[in-house]
Amino acid sequence: MRKTVSSPEVKKPARAALTGGVAVGDQVFLSGQMAYDPEVDGIPADMDAAAQTRVIMDNIGHLLAAEGLGFGDIVRVTIFLTDLGDLRAMNEVYSSYVSEPYPARSTVGVAFLAIPNGRVEIEALAIRR
Repeated sequence: MRKTVSSPEVKKPARAALTGGVAVGDQVFLSGQMAYDPEVDGIPADMDAAAQTRVIMDNIGHLLAAEGLGFGDIVRVTIFLTDLGDLRAMNEVYSSYVSEPYPARSTVGVAFLAIPNGRVEIEALAIRR
C-alpha cells in the first residue's frame, strides 16, 4: 500500500505537483527537500549552503518523525549541489544530523535546482526496522 508522507512543518510551493515523500511497505522515499520559504515564495538570496542544509535536514527530520522514524533509519541519501565548493559547508551541517554507520550517499554537482537561489537539495530513503 502506498501512502503520502507529509508534515505541517515542511513548506512547499502550493502550485507544485509534489509531495514530501511516499511510504511503501517498510520503505519511505523522501522527495528532494529544499529550503523553501513561503514568505518569499522561494529561497532567500542571501541564504548560504550551510543555512539551506540546516533547513533541509530539519525538514527531513519532520518528515521522518511523521512516519515514526528518525535519522538513524535513513539508508540512502542523494545530495545535489549547484556549487561543489559548498561541499564542506554542507557536509559540516549534514554530519551533525547523521551518525555512524552513515547512510550510503552520492553527491552530485548540478547546473541549477528547481527553486531559484537553491544551492542544496537532499533526497533520502529510510527503512522501517
